[in-house]
Amino acid sequence: MRNLQSSQLTVGVLNNTLTEATALMKKLDTPKASLAKIELLVFLAALLLTCLTIWGSSRRRHIHPVLNNVLWAAYTLSSYLITYTIGLMTESSFRNDLFPVWAVFLLIFFSSSDSFSAYSLEDNEQWKNYAWQYLITNFALATLLVVYASPSPMFTGVVYLLMIVQVKVSERATSLRMASGYGLQSTTKLIADYMSSEHLLPNEPDPNQSDPNMTNPMRGYKYVVIGEEERRLGWNPYKWREEQAQARVEELTRRKPLEITDEVITVEKVWACKGSLLSSTGGDQDGKLKDICLSFSLYKLLSLRFGGYSLPKEAHEKTWKLIQHGLLANENGLERAFRVVELELSFLFDLFYTNYPVIFYPGRRKRKLMVFYFLVIGSLSIILFCFTWHYLKKPLDVVQLATPGGLNIDILVTTVSLVVFLCLEFAQLHFMNISDWAKVSLLCQYVRETSWHGNERIEKKIGRICRKSREPWERKLGQYSLLKSHGYAPSWWLSNGFTATYIDPPRDGQQQSEPIELSSVVKKAVLDSLILNHEELKNGKASLTQNNGVQLLWACGLKTQTRVIFAWHIATSICEHEVDIPTSIGEDEEKIARSNFVIATNLSKYLAYLAAFSPKLLPDHPFDAECAFNQIIFDTRDLLKGGRVINQGARLGHELLQPKGEEGGSELIWKVLADFWAEPMAYVAPSDDIKTHAEHLAKGGEFVTRGRWPLMATLGDPSQS
Repeated sequence: MRNLQSSQLTVGVLNNTLTEATALMKKLDTPKASLAKIELLVFLAALLLTCLTIWGSSRRRHIHPVLNNVLWAAYTLSSYLITYTIGLMTESSFRNDLFPVWAVFLLIFFSSSDSFSAYSLEDNEQWKNYAWQYLITNFALATLLVVYASPSPMFTGVVYLLMIVQVKVSERATSLRMASGYGLQSTTKLIADYMSSEHLLPNEPDPNQSDPNMTNPMRGYKYVVIGEEERRLGWNPYKWREEQAQARVEELTRRKPLEITDEVITVEKVWACKGSLLSSTGGDQDGKLKDICLSFSLYKLLSLRFGGYSLPKEAHEKTWKLIQHGLLANENGLERAFRVVELELSFLFDLFYTNYPVIFYPGRRKRKLMVFYFLVIGSLSIILFCFTWHYLKKPLDVVQLATPGGLNIDILVTTVSLVVFLCLEFAQLHFMNISDWAKVSLLCQYVRETSWHGNERIEKKIGRICRKSREPWERKLGQYSLLKSHGYAPSWWLSNGFTATYIDPPRDGQQQSEPIELSSVVKKAVLDSLILNHEELKNGKASLTQNNGVQLLWACGLKTQTRVIFAWHIATSICEHEVDIPTSIGEDEEKIARSNFVIATNLSKYLAYLAAFSPKLLPDHPFDAECAFNQIIFDTRDLLKGGRVINQGARLGHELLQPKGEEGGSELIWKVLADFWAEPMAYVAPSDDIKTHAEHLAKGGEFVTRGRWPLMATLGDPSQS
């Protein structure tokens, strides 16, 4: 009897729950509820577009997983949000004359922001999918326009705005195609052909040299900055189809090599410019303005690798001379080299993940400004019309949302969405005008227009724009300590069979230490090692031989590079706790010892961080590297229970500590370790794995991506010729 009563009670509770759920569903199925849902989705679209615009380019300046996840979510939700919301509008059982306005705004979101055209390299290869989504969305928009067609001023403004928005959508489609494999093959072909024989061009005296008593350090470097775009092989997105076909036939049948005309600006021309703005004794004493053009030229050389083109050995040797006798010729050569490389990679980032290469295509920038003005006029017209109807108390439709005080929520959502859009457009215009692409365009135009030389107003304006800059990348080093993090165990809710389907779960021992600032002594050590050993890169053997450490070479020949890294990492950790920096030596010697200590410990933990978190950047097979890391974690946990460390690291640490008691032994230990760790930094990241490095650019990049790789891949790697 008691069980029967319990069953009846359970059935009663279920019936009440179902009744309440049914009543709730009926409430949510009303026209006003559906309208509220649509307005909420439109507002969400405005919020997501704001995130992409404001933080789109910031992801390369901040290596933060939360920021990357937020941007990924905003980018991924866009297509589903647009399709679903427009579907609700077309299938609704009621009318609202603001539906076409909201649909156009969603199409604006579909075009994305100028600073965020793609999240990953794979998105660029899916440019056809984007085109099909755009086509399907247009069908839905056409349906709405037919249903709501009327002679009202607002409808006219919607159609006007829709026609302008098509240009924004086409910008993103063109950006995706240009950054795809096929697009890069087409757009880099002309530069590839030119650079394959550039080293054979005659090195004639430059009649434009501003000071005949000074030698142009870039004389003979006819590396193209801008001017070749109109002669590129293949499609041109801004010509009619017939012109494209005719131009392609002419190029394929009787294509002529690129000639350095007055319209083509080269690095040599930039350095030979007579204008005071670019003079080394005038407005560019630190060389930063000319280096902007140099970075853009080197970016074009780096993009050849992504187009599948290579250069002859002679071209690589010439670029290595540019490093040694150009970038590193002065006292500030170290900072200058890294500044040029970082800016070069920022251009590469923009190529893959923004609309800037399309916006700054010849003639395109003026068109961009025209579209901006038309969008502003159209948006303001619609906002004015909405407020006019509101204050005249003329309802836009029977079904609408309003507050008890009479505030029309429909008009509020429309106004807020369009105001947000206008603010973002103004922000994007500002970002465009101060971008590095704008700086290159202005500087090259200054070189070309001799009438600008001596014009103080123009020179001050260009100088003011080009001097404004932010650090293009976050200058930090990731850190990982095996001895501190080996006991880390991720929480169950982050690492289980269910979450593994959606995210990469953290592994045992995979706990990152706090990142540190990238110091100048670390950069100098890596660059010195790179220049010294660029012809034959090794994983530390050269430095050990130079420091009479032949007895330590066994630790460089372990089964995988991951094991080599962790063996030396453990040994360095032992020395960090056992070997103090001597203070009884001279001031200069102590400074050198402290620098070596910083180099050794920072790079030791950074390479261990790469092995733990970014195994794809190591020469080992990624899965082998992961397996090696997992095994090292298990071995460390087992061995440390008895007060010991991993045998290989312990043996190496013991051998390194042997000269500790000798005179100058502590200094020698840190010199050996500093020289050793600088060499693997120039070795571990293979420059031929261009895709992995480009993928890391979207996440803020790594020091190994921003330092060694572009120097080897762009400025020349004779070992790979």
